[in-house]
Amino acid sequence: MVAIQPLVAEFNIVGRLEDLTIGSKGRIKYLSLSTPETDYLISVAKSPQNLLGEHLKPGCHLKVTGMRKYKLHQAEVEYKAYKIELLLEQSATKTAIAKKAPVKILVCQGSSCAKRGSQTICKLLQTELNTKGIASEVEIKSTGCMKQCKQAPCLIMPGRNSYSRVQPQQVSKLVSKHC
Repeated sequence: MVAIQPLVAEFNIVGRLEDLTIGSKGRIKYLSLSTPETDYLISVAKSPQNLLGEHLKPGCHLKVTGMRKYKLHQAEVEYKAYKIELLLEQSATKTAIAKKAPVKILVCQGSSCAKRGSQTICKLLQTELNTKGIASEVEIKSTGCMKQCKQAPCLIMPGRNSYSRVQPQQVSKLVSKHC
């Protein structure tokens, strides 16, 4: 059996603190953060800077930076914060509106997927995004083998939705559904 490695990426979340869990020695263990799009449960790394517990109150605005792991076999995302900044409410709303991370579509470019048309799917995805006018907001990323060779070609759409045996005529429907 092949072990699936989690996909790791950096994150920056600006949001409102809903709840926090403080462990022993006054260190923060978990943050519950809400943004206009969704709510996040974030575990906080042990570090000397993690002594903000007495300054944080529910309702205050935070900027949280850290790493997120996509665990494909569990279909979940795990967030771990390495830096927490307390923001003024005015700057928090400006920052949340100002920058939005680009959405990614992952397309397998392994040998089986390439033989079964993953390059044409990439081209069709790009043309479909251009026609809808969202090519600057969505990034198409070619990956290595996703270990689903018998179900090639494979792609992962935003929201961690995985598709296999994708046909070229399905591309426009997938883009309209997820982007």
